[in-house]
Amino acid sequence: MSETQSEERDDIAQAKLESGAEHAKQALNAASEATKAVGETVKKHAQSVYGTSREHLTAAAKDVSDAAAAKYDELRGQAKTVAGDYKDRAQSAWSEATTTARNFQTDAEAYVRTYPLKAVGIAIGAGFLLGVIFRR
Repeated sequence: MSETQSEERDDIAQAKLESGAEHAKQALNAASEATKAVGETVKKHAQSVYGTSREHLTAAAKDVSDAAAAKYDELRGQAKTVAGDYKDRAQSAWSEATTTARNFQTDAEAYVRTYPLKAVGIAIGAGFLLGVIFRR
């Protein structure tokens, strides 16, 4: 081969290398721009999805709060009903106890009036026994 052909080949190779390098730079720039575009698109989409997710979570929290409030109201009503029932039972028991105590008092007063000496004797005996018990 001649020197001219060799130089031509070197020039062609050099030109091809420079052209390849230029294409590689352009490809790199295009890839960089594509990466930025994808990044911006992903960022915008992520922000949009985040906003939607936030709205759904807010709605879900409100639904849970409303459900809890409804259940609280239901349980509160049930508790009031049960408390009212117990209050009525307690008042009834108190009334019965008061009536029974008055009956015992009336019976005791009648017994003391009918048998005053026995009543005094019983009182002295009960006092003596309580004195002995509490002295120990």
